[in-house]
Amino acid sequence: MSEFIHFFEVLKESITNDEFVKLTVSKPIRKSEGLLNVYARLFKIDNKDVFELKYRYADDNQFKQFTLEELKSELESLLVNKFRTACLFTLNEDLIVLVSKKKLVSYRDNAPSFKNKLPEIPLQS
Repeated sequence: MSEFIHFFEVLKESITNDEFVKLTVSKPIRKSEGLLNVYARLFKIDNKDVFELKYRYADDNQFKQFTLEELKSELESLLVNKFRTACLFTLNEDLIVLVSKKKLVSYRDNAPSFKNKLPEIPLQS
């Protein structure tokens, strides 16, 4: 979906410039499905970028790992089918992506919420 091009450009730029902090997908369309939100963190494994997504359900958490290209597809699917909002936190800015009920995409830039990157933690398997 071409509506997310700006979002993915800012995401890629934040990774290239080592400014990526985290990504949060929230405001589920149907709370009855139980998926409350999704968090993405970036890790380096064997000198490759790996994103770990934490799918937060009401009673459980699930973890999956993605490359950048796989992450783009997953985020697009989540924003079109399950959620209304994504927030990309970088050291430079916070980019908020809003998806309306009619699937119209809009953006909002905010001042950065983080001054430092998050501490490295071991990946869940």
